Amino acid sequence: MTTLTRVQQQYEVLPYPHRDPERELEQLLQTILCELPRIQSIAWGGPRDLSTLRVLDAGCGTGDNTVFLAHQLQGTGAEIVALDFSNTSLDINRARLAKRGLDNVRHVLAPIEEAPSLDLGEFDFIVCSGVLHHLSSPLEGLTALRSMLKPDGLMGVMVYARYGREPVYLMQALLRRLAPPEMEPDKRLRILKRTFEGLPKQSRTLRGLLDSPYLLSEITRSDAGAYDLLLHTQDRPYTVPELHEWMGDAGMRVVEWSVPRSYDPTTYLKDIGLSHLDGAERAATAELMHGGMMKHEFWCERDDAPVRPSVAADDVTATPVWVSLDFPGQVQATLALKELGPEMRCSFGPERDVVVSTDALGRHFLGSINGVSTVGDILEGAYRIAGTVSENRIRARWVEFAEAFRSVGALALYEGPRA
Repeated sequence: MTTLTRVQQQYEVLPYPHRDPERELEQLLQTILCELPRIQSIAWGGPRDLSTLRVLDAGCGTGDNTVFLAHQLQGTGAEIVALDFSNTSLDINRARLAKRGLDNVRHVLAPIEEAPSLDLGEFDFIVCSGVLHHLSSPLEGLTALRSMLKPDGLMGVMVYARYGREPVYLMQALLRRLAPPEMEPDKRLRILKRTFEGLPKQSRTLRGLLDSPYLLSEITRSDAGAYDLLLHTQDRPYTVPELHEWMGDAGMRVVEWSVPRSYDPTTYLKDIGLSHLDGAERAATAELMHGGMMKHEFWCERDDAPVRPSVAADDVTATPVWVSLDFPGQVQATLALKELGPEMRCSFGPERDVVVSTDALGRHFLGSINGVSTVGDILEGAYRIAGTVSENRIRARWVEFAEAFRSVGALALYEGPRA
């Protein structure tokens, strides 16, 4: 049995991630790589005509990215193609979309490696999350997707990171001996469970899994999660340097990390000289400082892509936009409270907190971002309420505020009109 066949069999029996279409309306999962304001900001500098937008969810699985994209793009005329080699996964994907009344997705049954031969055309945006590291040749898969990406298109990718997953690879090595891939999936799963329950808690092979809330939840929440994490036939993690090399070999390059702050060494160690490091080396240094990254999420482009717009936080013609769909409502509800503490903690996920002062300027900045007002409009309003604070200081406060949210991927800046 080939690796491809074995992996395909896994996802037919245990589609991942485990999702119940009957519970679909309980929560809309907002995946970071598919947040439309961020995609548009990075790729095109701001909103574009969505009626001509073509999107590919490559290795869509049970549909987290597909559903979120379809929700954001409903009624726009945009075309979404969801590609996967598991019929079971595609059926769950379809059922979730149907539960939400979303019909703007075309499903295609095929492996990523075969996609270029299917006459699907080129795409403005491709997302491939948690897939390429499971291919026999991640380079072949990435090269196939590159061939389907428009010259100015953007691709969102998630692959596993090496250092944070060390406990996973210890357990995988053990289970390859106890439950080799040639066994039937249900038998391998039974051995996994007995091993997990029977090993002494002080075992280093087990300890790292028990000490990680994320890894532990993957193992205990569903059989699909446990199997995908610890019994997968093909699993190739990357360090930042290895990732850049892989990208280069495929004719691609990284544009932006999903959480830029995580790849900035000054997040972890202040007042240290870094002028000798380029961007890739800074990211590799930050990865070593962090020491526990479990995945790399980022956007990339073809190496012949045109220069992307770059918008400064103090560009008065730019328009700031909250990225998360829910956050504007949360802000307004908080600002409506009669009593506020001196600070407001805004959380967008693990390691993505921003603490904001709730003085007059902080409240003004928070409440003025509406996707319409420009940075200039927001600053003009700030000047009027700031009393004796100088305009230079107000501008500096705004830049600090905006960059804090941009550093965790929570704020996008749309480019203003070009001269």
